Amino acid sequence: MDSLNYYRKLYKTFRKRFGSATPLKTDCGKLCGEKCCLGDENDGMLLFPGEEYLYDNGNWYTIKETDIVLPGGYTVKLLVCSGKCPRDERPLSCRIFPVIPYMNEYGRIDFRLDPRSFGICPITQNPEKHPVEDNFIDSLYRAFPPLLKDKNVVDFIEILSEQYDELMEVFEIFSEN
Repeated sequence: MDSLNYYRKLYKTFRKRFGSATPLKTDCGKLCGEKCCLGDENDGMLLFPGEEYLYDNGNWYTIKETDIVLPGGYTVKLLVCSGKCPRDERPLSCRIFPVIPYMNEYGRIDFRLDPRSFGICPITQNPEKHPVEDNFIDSLYRAFPPLLKDKNVVDFIEILSEQYDELMEVFEIFSEN
């Protein structure tokens, strides 16, 4: 199977398993004024490896290469949107925001609040007041296994995990001072 069809099938499987789960029972965009959708031509969401094959010629986004290169040579892409998208076409990173997959010390996947969201997301700013729905986390655990069979996806998650650890170290240093 060629890469285009392989990745389209992989991410469609994810979307089917994940369904329409959201971090909160209510529309979290109403809580923060859709801050995660605001930005400029340099802001966007990282696409998981091969996810760009789901996007052909949309008028609501641009896909750019990043400087993140996986061990096998794949260059991670960034989807920059206009601020409004067809909800059912959102990238995986948007669907799971403000959570990211994390490869723990046992080589298993966890889901953690993304430190990159701390400045804009009420969920991460006050998780006691706005707790992430259990159904959302359950949907993540149900949807991710097929993705974890792809080496590029695993390599990408490992990079996200390293970035998470680095950011958390910085936050710890600032919180100590």
